[in-house]
Amino acid sequence: MTSLRLATAALLSANLAACMASDPETSTSGGGGKADGYDEWREQVYCEPDTGVCIVEGDIPLVGEQALQAFFESRTSAPGGLSVFRQNDVDLLWNAVDRFDLTYCVSPAGFTPEQHQRLVAAMASATAEWEAAAKVDYRYLPEENERCTEDNPRVRFPVTVAPWDAMYIARAFFPYNSEYEPAIRVSFEAYDDLSARYPEASLEGILRHELGHTLGFRHEHIRPESSASFCYEDDRFRSITQYDRRSTMHYPWCDGEGDWSLQLTELDKIGAAFFYPDFTRFRGDRCAPGDELRPDGSVAPTCAPVVHEILELANTATAEVLRQDVRLDIRAVNAIVNTRGTAPFIQLADLDAITYVGPVALRRMYDYLYVDGRCGSETDLDGLIDTRCRPVVHRLLQLANTAGQDILDFDVALDRRAAENIVARRAQQRFTSLVELWAVPYVKTTALAKMYDYLY
Repeated sequence: MTSLRLATAALLSANLAACMASDPETSTSGGGGKADGYDEWREQVYCEPDTGVCIVEGDIPLVGEQALQAFFESRTSAPGGLSVFRQNDVDLLWNAVDRFDLTYCVSPAGFTPEQHQRLVAAMASATAEWEAAAKVDYRYLPEENERCTEDNPRVRFPVTVAPWDAMYIARAFFPYNSEYEPAIRVSFEAYDDLSARYPEASLEGILRHELGHTLGFRHEHIRPESSASFCYEDDRFRSITQYDRRSTMHYPWCDGEGDWSLQLTELDKIGAAFFYPDFTRFRGDRCAPGDELRPDGSVAPTCAPVVHEILELANTATAEVLRQDVRLDIRAVNAIVNTRGTAPFIQLADLDAITYVGPVALRRMYDYLYVDGRCGSETDLDGLIDTRCRPVVHRLLQLANTAGQDILDFDVALDRRAAENIVARRAQQRFTSLVELWAVPYVKTTALAKMYDYLY
């Protein structure tokens, strides 16, 4: 997590920030110091001997020479609360299903029983804090501890021991990114050294920081507002909150104002709630047909679930999707992308007030989400619906909530028991997510694929 190298641990002293600021060449960030060329920089990078994974900027793991080369090239010039990792203009965040299934194990291998117990407790505490701020669900599976490796398909990620020569306290990964090995690795030797020097340091704080990475969050000190140019990494991020020197994602020695307890700040919580909103409020909810649109056909700002979906679309969709799929005017697309780059759209009025964005554009966004929208990727190879494609999700839910039993049985060609169970379930409570639909007996991959084929 930190830029601590065991060989240069003496740098972690009370005047570390000043030392680092005056002499960035001595950075212990696992490849963060300036170098004239790639070969010189590459020689400074620590790579784990057991995995070949290389660690840059203290706790960022990269897999393969190509990823290292791309990282080196991206960090050569700085860009002008909480920042999320960006790749190809897309936020790397867990989707609406996976965010509720962030399973992990804690390997006992390489740890003493006491260390293992501390690690399990610290993970429980740190995950609970993120869950209170963001709508995500981490689940500890102790039954997988004895086979807790990166190859275990039963867990999203393992928590394992760092190599003996690790030049970090802990390191993690980003969602859906093949550059980063999905694992958290911890060095108690490095942590004990840090806590001996900084009594406020805690294992929970270290893991809070690393879990922030697993949610897609970048280091706060890489933002242009930071005066710590020696801590710059790259410009693949999107900031939501104002710059926060006390953020749990901010290294204290990179001119931060926090300490090694690495607490979650209010801006951390605001940013986490923005990127992972409370879908229990809306999810796939709808309003009565007459309450979603005004008599003139424009979007009604009083229908909270629809407004929520439109704002999420405006805040997260790529320019290509907004232009080609939503069919917005290119000037409206540019205005949306430029505006959200500095602040998210919180209210429909914020979006409506943007130049070239008005009732017509908002209605097109509504039609994309609920009427005739399509996505580049709608199903996987097994026919399972991609939950990130909101137009398909909404139409499937509408079908499940409105189609008669005969339609579901004969036209959609579901198993009769599936059709009966859907109708019985919605009589008690309408479906607001594919997770709820999936939970219905006899409604699984085949049934959803048949519903998809019927619609499209």
